[in-house]
Amino acid sequence: MSDLLQTAVAYHQAGNAVEAEGAYRAFLAGQPHHRDALRFLGGLYLQMGRPAEAVDYLNRAVAINADVETLTNLGIALRGAGRGAESLAACERALKAAPHTSAARRNYAAALFLAGKIDAAIAWYHQALDADPDDLSALINLGLAYSDIGRGDAAAPWLAQAQARLEQIAAANPSDAATLNQLGTILQRQGKLQDALPPYRRALEIQPGYAQAALNLATCLRALGHPAEAVDMCRYAIGLMPDSSDAYTNLGVFLQETARHDDAVAAFENALRLNPNSLLAKRNMSFSLLALGRYDEGWAMHETGLGITSMRGKNPFPERRWTGQDVTGKRLLIWCEQGMGDDLQFIRYAPLCKARGCTLAVQCPAPLRRLFATVSGIDRLVDHVGADDFDVHASLMSLPYIFGTRLETVPAQGPYLRAPDDARAQWAALFPARTGNLRVGLVWAGNPHENQINAHLTDRRRSMALETLRPLFDVAGVDFYSLQMGAAAVAQIDVCGLRSRIADIMGDVRDFADTAAIIENLDLVISVDTSVVHLAGGLGKPVWVMSRFDACWRWLQNRPDNPWYPSARVFGQPAPGDWASVVDRVAAALAAFKTP
Repeated sequence: MSDLLQTAVAYHQAGNAVEAEGAYRAFLAGQPHHRDALRFLGGLYLQMGRPAEAVDYLNRAVAINADVETLTNLGIALRGAGRGAESLAACERALKAAPHTSAARRNYAAALFLAGKIDAAIAWYHQALDADPDDLSALINLGLAYSDIGRGDAAAPWLAQAQARLEQIAAANPSDAATLNQLGTILQRQGKLQDALPPYRRALEIQPGYAQAALNLATCLRALGHPAEAVDMCRYAIGLMPDSSDAYTNLGVFLQETARHDDAVAAFENALRLNPNSLLAKRNMSFSLLALGRYDEGWAMHETGLGITSMRGKNPFPERRWTGQDVTGKRLLIWCEQGMGDDLQFIRYAPLCKARGCTLAVQCPAPLRRLFATVSGIDRLVDHVGADDFDVHASLMSLPYIFGTRLETVPAQGPYLRAPDDARAQWAALFPARTGNLRVGLVWAGNPHENQINAHLTDRRRSMALETLRPLFDVAGVDFYSLQMGAAAVAQIDVCGLRSRIADIMGDVRDFADTAAIIENLDLVISVDTSVVHLAGGLGKPVWVMSRFDACWRWLQNRPDNPWYPSARVFGQPAPGDWASVVDRVAAALAAFKTP
């Protein structure tokens, strides 16, 4: 090995990335086909978070000698560059060359995961650990894979094992920045956010140019509720790796959470300039476009990720997907894709689908079935369907795109939901005779999604404690009813000493049809951003939405009125976490409220 190449390797091993890059480049200027220098520089770029440049050098090294290690690194680099199909092909080549090695199996699993083949990916991670139970990377990736798809229960034992192993390595090698960064990642994924900060910060002290550690620290700061600091740290990471699409994607997400959607769109555009195939950038950009009311662009981009389990759910029989073509005389299946709030919002499209001349079946969760049986246009509600049960299909959340929905064409002509007659009769009997008081339903918290870290963080921002609503109970002439489900809600009513002010009748509720029947007996619903908002809005009941600062796209940056629900009024936070001022405004509005 020449002196110059030895110098480059020494810089590389010492973590001096800039000096190593310069030395490798100087050496390759004289020997452009030196395989080791090509693969070493490719590996350095991979470590620096510059996958596109890594691909160039690793491809050149593979052309000279396609060994397993270089093929594996090429697959990782292609994956980082968003070139999923090529990544999968490179990892397949590595697997064929060394089918029994854990590294080849592990990286093949990662490529499968990127391609949306989740079950196969997880199976290969397990096979990697079968080949080598001590493969720490396989252990980490398996835990992260389960976590990414919302399987926190399955992820927990693997992440706990990874944490223990990493802590041992870090204790023995306290200056190992890479291990500290990995430890921070595992702690963060387990929700141990405060514990994750020191490893990230220490990794950056040891290696100030460690771009991935900076980016991970930014995501942790964001999760802890420090979005401005997260944006600053993300910009620092971008300064270290200006060609990283992932860094710009993260910046866009952080900007969304500071309600800066125009800036977020610009960040996502940069991400897509660097990696036009980035599903994450497209998917997240769609939310900002929709929040800005740019529906023509937003719905088209929202179709990104359809069929990817971690994004928009499975896309059965993609060759039979309905995109708006003539369905006269055909059997159309509409399937519910995400949360039940989304299902309640978009089932309004059922009559429009039926008007196309089809036989319409809807596949929906059991809690929605009795309610959806009252929706116009639906011929059949189903639990499961086989390949012979329909001709074409579409996701419920693809319908706004299929029908070309714009702000001015949102289908919102009157209520589209109604409680079934039997539920109406049952619940009306439980309400006392009118006394002249308003009847107001309350929801103060959403589903915590404790096993899904991103959903959990969102829920923390949209939910509040019942105690925060205390100013409402000072308003005279109002009878309050809890629409909050679960034992925790009952416990909060007792802890706050509000048993005499809030009637809790949710214990006998079986499904959304029951909740709809309760709401039909109320004058007003006041709720944080949960499925109850969509239920009340779909029933045409006056509903006031207490919305977080970084509002969901459908509330159009907390615009007071809303095209989806003419009966809705939105009370948005003026600053992150400021529920107190929201509740004060709601209390004042409640004191002045007159029934329609």
